[in-house]
Amino acid sequence: MDIYNYVIDDTKEIPHYFDFDKESICFIDIETTGLNKSNNFIYLLGMLYFDQNSSSWNITQYFIDNLKEEKDLLHQFNDMIKKFKIIITFNGESFDIPFIKHRMSKYMKSNNIDNLLSFDIYKKLKEERPFLNLKNYKLKTIEETLGIYRDDIISGKECINLYYKYVKTKDKSLIDDILKHNHDELYYLIDILKIFNIIHDSKTFYIQKSQDLIKIEIVSISCDGDMFNISCKTSKSNNIAYFGEHFNIRWDNKNLFIDFEYKKGLITPTKKCLFADVSSWNINNKLKDSSEYIVPNNIMLLKVEDKYEMDNLKKIVKESILTI
Repeated sequence: MDIYNYVIDDTKEIPHYFDFDKESICFIDIETTGLNKSNNFIYLLGMLYFDQNSSSWNITQYFIDNLKEEKDLLHQFNDMIKKFKIIITFNGESFDIPFIKHRMSKYMKSNNIDNLLSFDIYKKLKEERPFLNLKNYKLKTIEETLGIYRDDIISGKECINLYYKYVKTKDKSLIDDILKHNHDELYYLIDILKIFNIIHDSKTFYIQKSQDLIKIEIVSISCDGDMFNISCKTSKSNNIAYFGEHFNIRWDNKNLFIDFEYKKGLITPTKKCLFADVSSWNINNKLKDSSEYIVPNNIMLLKVEDKYEMDNLKKIVKESILTI
């Protein structure tokens, strides 16, 4: 087995919303000989982590020359992983982690990965997709959204073919692209976490009420019957309950809830939407639709297909609060 270590030469910071110190976080990515965890092997396992001794981010790659060395690779990884508290992956809860655990079960009675928390970037983005306007949630799409353009031009499938050629020939030049592919997958994962800053910004806004500048973050949105519900967190505590003809507000400490009636319709011949008719709201003169669609003056779009119209939702929350 070969072990490759790299010290990353630039400064990378974990976004503030992670409650863990960077020393407690480990990013992982694996390369396998196929998708079936029972019949295929892990031939390359990469880790990105912050090393306290060097005060820098490091990438360590465990690479096996033949498949009989998988046991050694997993034992090395199992010993290394116990120093961390959380694993961060991209689609790792569906693939990497179950694959690693299954392969470990063949060689050891227990593993240290079971003791760690997991954060799957892909899974979390899928949960947040109504707040983010992406055409899809592939790694390349997210990278390009953040201005990341990699030199890596081979896929995981191509890596498998190169690996089997290497096993036969032992030509080291064949594995350079495999190692680079795995290295770059890890290297940019910290940068990809910045996509959650975009989501956070889309949910967050400020209002000036009396002498207070109040920060408001939309936490969740749901529909219950014909009522549209918006739940928020606020920087200022309050205790208000307002039940109006057209919208209701409950502000309990730093938890803010607003609900109002909504309707369903089509914004184009093929696109479904949710909308509010604000014609009779006593604040309707301040509620103007900010979406890209042309709608009547009394209509505020709330959601088109599976995407929320965040500017409109923020405006509804803001003007409703300022009215009471």
